[in-house]
Amino acid sequence: MNRISPIGCKQRGIAALEFVVSAPLLILLVFAVTELAWAFHQYHTMTRATRDGARYMAANATVGSVGMIYLDATRVQETGNLIVYGNVTGAGAPLLPGWTQGDVAVTSPDAIHVRVSATYDYMPLVGTLPTFYGGEPLNLQFAMQSTVEMRAL
Repeated sequence: MNRISPIGCKQRGIAALEFVVSAPLLILLVFAVTELAWAFHQYHTMTRATRDGARYMAANATVGSVGMIYLDATRVQETGNLIVYGNVTGAGAPLLPGWTQGDVAVTSPDAIHVRVSATYDYMPLVGTLPTFYGGEPLNLQFAMQSTVEMRAL
């Protein structure tokens, strides 16, 4: 005889119900972790490129043996290209989507240092999040900034 106990009948479908309740939370968690990892990747790329640009500018900013810092337009342009495109010629696609040389600033705060600043508007994967019970959707875009100051060599 193959009988189903009364307790077994009451337990049918519980696993499916638990999945229906927990699946949206798990999917939301996966999207949140993915978005956070994407933001971290973009910030890391921006800070690494800014550091490389500051190193390039610090190595090429002094003129002769007098040790004076000279920020000529060609070196500033090459530094911007290195930061945005990853090379001094400016060939290829930007390292980050939508990044331009207008987001890079090269200055000399004093007689022996160069400062390179870069900003980037974070581009989220999902765009905006809808809000519950009406209201404006949440925009996940924000500005990232990186500044590196190095002593000119």
